[in-house]
Amino acid sequence: MTKDEAVDAVREYLQNVVLGSAEEEIATDAPLLKWGILTSLTTVQLIGHIQSAHGIIIPHDRVVGSNFATIDSIATLLAELPETSVRA
Repeated sequence: MTKDEAVDAVREYLQNVVLGSAEEEIATDAPLLKWGILTSLTTVQLIGHIQSAHGIIIPHDRVVGSNFATIDSIATLLAELPETSVRA
């Protein structure tokens, strides 16, 4: 997955599933944790979605605040990880 594809995928998920509205686009540098868009529960749900929809497994040691602080940081992480053939 390229970084641009990851930005689009994460933004779409957050807007449609977490926030329930795609009316306003979330900026790639918006502080997701600080604003409460991502909580421990929604982060786990996002990770599950990424694995099932995109075949990317995020290692436990990469699930840290700095990797989930913004859409940009999540997209950077996803672009670095390999896609697998395992999808739920």
